[in-house]
Amino acid sequence: MTNASAAAEIVFDHVTKRYGNSPQPAVNDLSITIPAGEICVLIGPSGGGKSTAMRMVNRLISITEGDITIDGESVLKLDPVELRRGIGYVIQQIGLFPHMTAEANVSTVPRLLGWDKARTRAGARAARAGGVGSR
Repeated sequence: MTNASAAAEIVFDHVTKRYGNSPQPAVNDLSITIPAGEICVLIGPSGGGKSTAMRMVNRLISITEGDITIDGESVLKLDPVELRRGIGYVIQQIGLFPHMTAEANVSTVPRLLGWDKARTRAGARAARAGGVGSR
């Protein structure tokens, strides 16, 4: 994977996720390229597959069909722990620490990676400037 401080292109290539024997996929043939350095927001109704798509990027949920690449490398070939430490995104409600601000939530992984306070704060503020929120 690329340097953790560098932006990376993320590509969903015909990604589908089915749970069990369900005929209706949670995510169906998703293909999108998110250019390096761009901010992407997934908007849709409850049950529309937004969280499932995000969880497939960091391999919290397995991909049924297709592939997701980060700078051309399949997430399936990357060590899951290193993959997760190299990705920064904010998810809704249950994935957040409710007693912490949005900035503190966004700063959790950089702190685990040993980033200094100034770099961590700058990254969190950049995320906020991109629309992450103020709580």
